[in-house]
Amino acid sequence: MREDSFTEVSEKSWASRLGGSLAGALVGVLLFAGSFFVLVWNEGRAVDAIVALDAGAGMVVVVPADRVDPANDGRLIHVSGPATVTAPLVDPVFKVGGDRLLRLERRVEMYQWREDKETSTETGVGGKETTRTTYSYVTGWSEAEIDSSTFRRPEGHGNPRLPYRSQTLDARPVRLGAYTLGESQIRQIDDFEPLPVDGDAALPAGFRRDGEAIVRGAPESPQVGDLRILFQAVPAQTVSVVARQAAGGLTAYRAANGHVIELVRTGAHDAESMFREAKAEEALFTWILRAAGFLMMLVGIALLASPLTWLASVLPFLASIVGFAAFGIALIAAVPLTLLTIALSWLAFRPLIAGGLIVAAVVLMLAIRRLVPRRRSAAPAPAET
Repeated sequence: MREDSFTEVSEKSWASRLGGSLAGALVGVLLFAGSFFVLVWNEGRAVDAIVALDAGAGMVVVVPADRVDPANDGRLIHVSGPATVTAPLVDPVFKVGGDRLLRLERRVEMYQWREDKETSTETGVGGKETTRTTYSYVTGWSEAEIDSSTFRRPEGHGNPRLPYRSQTLDARPVRLGAYTLGESQIRQIDDFEPLPVDGDAALPAGFRRDGEAIVRGAPESPQVGDLRILFQAVPAQTVSVVARQAAGGLTAYRAANGHVIELVRTGAHDAESMFREAKAEEALFTWILRAAGFLMMLVGIALLASPLTWLASVLPFLASIVGFAAFGIALIAAVPLTLLTIALSWLAFRPLIAGGLIVAAVVLMLAIRRLVPRRRSAAPAPAET
């Protein structure tokens, strides 16, 4: 690995930083407003998913894999059995692959220069801001093509174009007993395993086999531009699917509320366990989006204080106090507002849960309101003269 670096120093006066603080406040407004949209949309999506999955679990028809009953066309069905293919799946460039493969993934990596940036900022008395930026250039393997023309110092750090790209190939058709799997269902079968490279594979000029990889160059002492290609595959195996039957094939089922049901699991799974796992995944995704909405609100409120932080930065210690206070206020406001937004979103669908969240938000607000006067009253009274 090669490495070199250099440092740039830039300075901004107190007055010239006003525009940045106003821009920060504008970003804060956008994040604050966007957080409500994310939270409300997420709760509506979660309710639709739960309602659709509950309804789907009650109407799904369990069918055998060995024959298609036309009477089930348009219905939500559950089918489980061995997934099979009719032809080998082979990479068109490197001729790597084999029989009984559902999917084949080619991962191409090139040894390239990478630019890393580390920035530190100091504010002095009077609000003058000094920024030190260190640019480091190191070499390493990367699957993504790194455009060296965008480097701060491209001289001596040039990367060639990536001649081949990573790619995933899917077998066509894939049969599940008498049924044909759809493209989106095949993409959900992602139990990839390393695929050894056959020593007899016809490789392009300049490439050779090296263990489980195909290489161009010297992997033991790589140079910029060297290539390393690895393969993974999903072998044919037992698959369980919950989807809509359509003329001998399986497609996505759209519930009455618009939510799409298309469940795929490797192995033999009954319909009940598949719906239970789908609901658990939806619950996890809902909490992830709730956390994202909360963070957007928290950061948005904190950024609204950017002009105050700029004003206070004439004295560095005062700017730190203002920044800390702004974060504290943002945290105090974001927690109850997030709970209240979620509760109001659920009010029409889950009144009991919504009522509990509203009570929790109100209790937090009252606790905060009572805490502030107590702190004020705790301050010592001025001495009488």
